[in-house]
Amino acid sequence: MKRVYIYIMCSLLAISLHAQDGFGSYLRDIIQKQEKGILVTAKLIEACGLCDSLDILMDYEYEKRYQQGWIPERIYLYVDGHFPNGDNWTPKHRLYGYTLFTETDDFWEQQLGKNYKDITVADVKNFVANKGLYPDAINDNQYDDENNMLNQFVTYHLLPRKLSADKLVNHVNEYGYSFSYPNKLGIPVAENYVTMGKRRLLRTYESAESNGVYVNRFPVLDNGRHGTYHELSCDPDKAGIFIDVSKAILDGIPNAVIYPIDQLLAYTEDVRDKFAHIRSRYDIAGLFPEFSNNDIRLKKSTVEKDQDIYIPNSLLYSYLDDMTFNNESSLMVYLNAWEYYWCNLNGDEIAVAGKYDVTLRLPPVPKRGEYELRYKCLANAERGLTQFYFGTDKDNLKPAGMPVDFTKTLTTMSIGYSSDSGNDYADQMVDNELYYKGYMKGAMSVTANGTSSDIERNRNNSYRYIVVRQTMDPNQTYYLRFKCVIDSEQKKLFLDYIELCPKAVYDNPNEPEDIW
Repeated sequence: MKRVYIYIMCSLLAISLHAQDGFGSYLRDIIQKQEKGILVTAKLIEACGLCDSLDILMDYEYEKRYQQGWIPERIYLYVDGHFPNGDNWTPKHRLYGYTLFTETDDFWEQQLGKNYKDITVADVKNFVANKGLYPDAINDNQYDDENNMLNQFVTYHLLPRKLSADKLVNHVNEYGYSFSYPNKLGIPVAENYVTMGKRRLLRTYESAESNGVYVNRFPVLDNGRHGTYHELSCDPDKAGIFIDVSKAILDGIPNAVIYPIDQLLAYTEDVRDKFAHIRSRYDIAGLFPEFSNNDIRLKKSTVEKDQDIYIPNSLLYSYLDDMTFNNESSLMVYLNAWEYYWCNLNGDEIAVAGKYDVTLRLPPVPKRGEYELRYKCLANAERGLTQFYFGTDKDNLKPAGMPVDFTKTLTTMSIGYSSDSGNDYADQMVDNELYYKGYMKGAMSVTANGTSSDIERNRNNSYRYIVVRQTMDPNQTYYLRFKCVIDSEQKKLFLDYIELCPKAVYDNPNEPEDIW
């Protein structure tokens, strides 16, 4: 009876979601009524053939399999001594969501000198062409092609995840921040997202000095060894675009949120160049839109069901578009860790148990050049011997270096590690010695709930491993595979964050890379 009851209730929910109009219908309604606000953007999105896909609220195939028990409601898995009873709950749904940052009709009236109702798709296409915003794109009328100039302009405004105002950036455990004083910001925080359409980078950013959240802000930071990592200055051309969250549009859109902006948003050569001169750090859990759309990541709840989330193996059902499981024994759990105050980026982490073998699709690089790909490790006895693979052919990736034993700390590896002494020259020499051997200390910016006494950089078991250093291209998709190479089902893969660092940062002749 319980299974029948669950099936009926889930079916009713699916019917109710079917009955609601999604984001695409919301935009078409604006066009039909000729409402002022974002009418021009609605026309552009419809012209690019996106409305139908934006209308989809959920993955109905996943819904069916969950209802019929093909996907387990939960599994028993004991990871890192964390779970008191080993229960890991599977997401009930696989919802879709979207975030739109968009210029307003007032903006377009000012730029084009026409009434908002009279502005056409061709007008905006000509505007984009005259500005030279996407010189490498195709300037034709095939707007549904991601190589089309207008398509690239439009899709750069869209993220395939629904981000409420409190999730545009995440304040959890960055240096100087404490849950006890949530309105007092510590060092700046940023989230680097991948847009819809042609995959490109979009950054949300907030600092104590910015007075709000911005898109693509690139200030000068006080990033010396004895600095504060707060903003020192920000040139007008690097200030980014302010997101006025008070103007967010939510009502009537079950699967999206709209943030009106009053400046032109585009992935220009200048923006790409700015990205190519910073180290981009990615919380691996933040790479998955599904974690945002299904209220999994950083859910502000200590309830057991919200803490330990089992993600189905993709051989059973592909829940994550950017993660592939290469064998049946890989068991993935997201550890929300809310109020656990772990010394991880944003506090949370992912564990893959069993004889793990998984492949992660990486975010794109902004420009062609040489980059380092780094993996953050938290060494302990439960980690495995991991072979990394890297490349563009997901099914034929090449080994990247030798297998790495992540049970070993920087101390037990005997590679020249010592903790910071306060002597800048000596500490830099230690950093150099580790770097030459393919390792880096953890980040100064990551703490356990903002306490200055527990910083990732000060832990010998929290460090960064340089996986590869090579030329990468923005028009290529790269993958990173993690494979356990010992015959054991008991080891775990730890996933916290990765970094993509350009040569302009890691090999800067004038200024060494900062410790933050």
